[in-house]
Amino acid sequence: MMIIVVIIAVLAAAVAALALFRTMKLRKDVMNLRAVVDNQENYTFLVDEHFDVKESNVKLDGTQPRRLGNVLHCKNSHDTGKCGEGAECKHCPVRFVIGKSFERRDDFKDLEACMELGEGSSVQDVDVRVDGCFVSLDEKPHMVVNVTDVTSHGGGLRPKVLFVSKNSALFDQVRTALGVSFRVLSADTEHQAMNRLMHAEDYNFCAVITDVEVYHQTDSVVATILTERRNQMPVFVFAGKDDSRADQNVTYFDESIASSDLLKMVAHVVGKQMV
Repeated sequence: MMIIVVIIAVLAAAVAALALFRTMKLRKDVMNLRAVVDNQENYTFLVDEHFDVKESNVKLDGTQPRRLGNVLHCKNSHDTGKCGEGAECKHCPVRFVIGKSFERRDDFKDLEACMELGEGSSVQDVDVRVDGCFVSLDEKPHMVVNVTDVTSHGGGLRPKVLFVSKNSALFDQVRTALGVSFRVLSADTEHQAMNRLMHAEDYNFCAVITDVEVYHQTDSVVATILTERRNQMPVFVFAGKDDSRADQNVTYFDESIASSDLLKMVAHVVGKQMV
């Protein structure tokens, strides 16, 4: 009987030791992984479908909402209190693309958009690239979102196009259609568009794509700059059949244009301009 008790005690001790070893190894693996994540140049976020940040390599402020925009210090999120609740949030290309990826339960990459980060006098106008990887944790949808500051990056290997519009769905359509051959940067506010257009050479833009609402707005500074810039680089305008105008310096697209035709047209016009 004593032998059986001893054997059981030894087995229990062995199981406990093995469990402790596995726990320590798992903790070490987590620490090593955390060290890798925390020392990346870009920002990494684990978000749920409500855009709440669950984990990040950015220090989270316990006094502020943990919505993605708030953690990134997006000006719109700061002004309205919480990411997603402001009027401008309805036009946010980042929220739109992430939301669609949650709906489709798939990944996205190379989303480029202008963002105003900070508050008060410390607001900075930056360009970011956002990539997302869909994951299921505890059978609930999540997204690993990587945000990289690309403000100082040039055109890179692909020509760079500026997209000026509040139409996030149209931006997603354009960036998807052109993504193989072009980088497409979204500017959804007048301030963002003005800044990029005034420094188009520094940003290495090869073309501008906008919609008829922006281009035909008579009291818009952006529309005025586009009119001035159309002789220096191609300007493309999405418009309905009744909204197109006779303008040799502008290429109008029908809103229903196929993605393949859109790519061919932009590549053709930009190619002629660059020759």
